[in-house]
Parts: sequence; C-alpha cells; structure tokens
Amino acid sequence: MADVKPRYTIGEIKEEDIVRIPDGKGNIKEVINVEDMVVPIKMIKSGHIPDMRDNLKKIRAMQCREDDVFLCAYMRSGTHWVWEIANMLTTGKLDYLTQPKESAMMEFNYPEEFDEMPSRRILNTHIPLRLLPTEVKDKKLKVIFVQRNPKDVMVSSFHFLQKAKIVPFEGTFEEYFMLFSTLGIMVNWFDYTLEAEKAMKDKELDMHVISYEQLKKDPVPTIKRLSEFLGTDRNDEFITKVADKCSFKGMKKANEEVKIKDKFKFEEEIMKGHYRKGKRTNISEYK
Repeated sequence: MADVKPRYTIGEIKEEDIVRIPDGKGNIKEVINVEDMVVPIKMIKSGHIPDMRDNLKKIRAMQCREDDVFLCAYMRSGTHWVWEIANMLTTGKLDYLTQPKESAMMEFNYPEEFDEMPSRRILNTHIPLRLLPTEVKDKKLKVIFVQRNPKDVMVSSFHFLQKAKIVPFEGTFEEYFMLFSTLGIMVNWFDYTLEAEKAMKDKELDMHVISYEQLKKDPVPTIKRLSEFLGTDRNDEFITKVADKCSFKGMKKANEEVKIKDKFKFEEEIMKGHYRKGKRTNISEYK
C-alpha cells in the first residue's frame, strides 16, 4: 500500500519526547507517552490517521449530540460485530452499512469529520474511557462496553498486527505476549479493564456491558438486552434476523463484498484480516 497517500499532516516529533524500550530480543521499540498511553511512533508517523497527540485533546472537547452512542472495547474484542448490530437496532433496517467501522472510529478521524454523519451516531473507539468526550459523562450519554477473554484478545491481536500497516508486529508470539501483558499496544488490557470496572462500580457512565462470549453463545437474548438499553425495543423476530445477519459468516462476507473502503485504502489489506476464525484458539499451539 506504498502508493496510498497519508490523509493527515503530522506534527513535529521531538527527540526528547521519544521513549525507547528494549523488547528483550535486542530490538528497540520507539514510543511516545500520550495521555498516559504508550503509543508506537509508527502510529503517529503514518499520516493515515490523525496525530493522536492532537486528536485526543479534540476528542475530549468534542461536542456531542443528545442521542450519540459510544461503543468502547479493547482491540479485537468484537467492536466490528457489536457496531454492526447496534446500527441495525437503531436504524431498524437489516442492511449492512456500506462504510467500514473505521469511518466512525474516533481515533481514526478528527471529531469534526463526524459532523455530517446522520443521527443516531454510533461512534466506536479503543481508547480508555477516561479519554472519551467530557460530555459523555456530563450528558449521561449511552456507552456500550464490550469485554472479551484476554487470552483470545491476545491471540486475535497477534494475528491482526502481523498484517498491520500502521503498527506491524514482526516478532514471535512469545515476544508479543510480553508486549501485550506489560505495555499493550496503546494501553495495557488489564489497566483498560480495571478502569472500566471502576466506572461501572461508581456509576460514572450510563454503561451497558456485553460479553463477547455471551453474545456468541446466546445472541438473541444478548441483542435483545442491548436493544432495550438503546431504547429501540425491537421485537423478537427482528432481533433473531439481526443475530443471523451478524453471524461470523455473514459479517465476513459483508466485509469482503459490501464495505466501500475508498477512504481507507491504506487499511484494505488489514481489513481482510479482521475475520479470521471467530472462535477460541488453543494458545498452546504457539509455544
């Protein structure tokens, strides 16, 4: 994808801002601390997504609509899946969206790029909850939080990042395990999850939690509870059809045949790797 031009201008990266971390194999990972997140320099330098140092500030100050919904999940936890389901519930249509999830991903766009999106907007992100727009808490906007077993997240993200163009990972699974369990890609999974658990316990946000495993095991009742949270209250027949449309097979086919990726050509090859197995993999095979 070398012929794909960057969409955004990147600010200056000063030498004193760079943190170099040895990975134990003689390699050095260059990162920058952004809002207490470890962000690989490649993610900032790519130019295909906004400079996170600037964009995270804009996201915090973003003006939200009263019916906005924020879909939050650690990477590879089922964001694409729930995003498609939530959009079917809110639109009342059993059609896959033609635009990819990345078109509504907060860290992949500046907030003003969402201005033309029709309501009800389902915006998604992998950033920690503390970095959501301040109006999410102030206006008690709805937040969907998707959780998945960290072992499966780790295996899925390992395969995904091996194909990534923005932040490719070229090491072994063992090396990735060390990165995942200490630094994470932007933020450590455990820190991310603990922060979400605290927000739920303290009732800081109007939050609905979805388990990836429960959605896979019992899709219809899980989707019905989501519908009630969103206030759409779709009937059982509609919800059953949503579950069928958003099966792993259906989602994979839609990703290949329905999505228009003109704006995200740099990610086209990565998007092919979004749908690998959709089920648990025995980690022992990587040892």
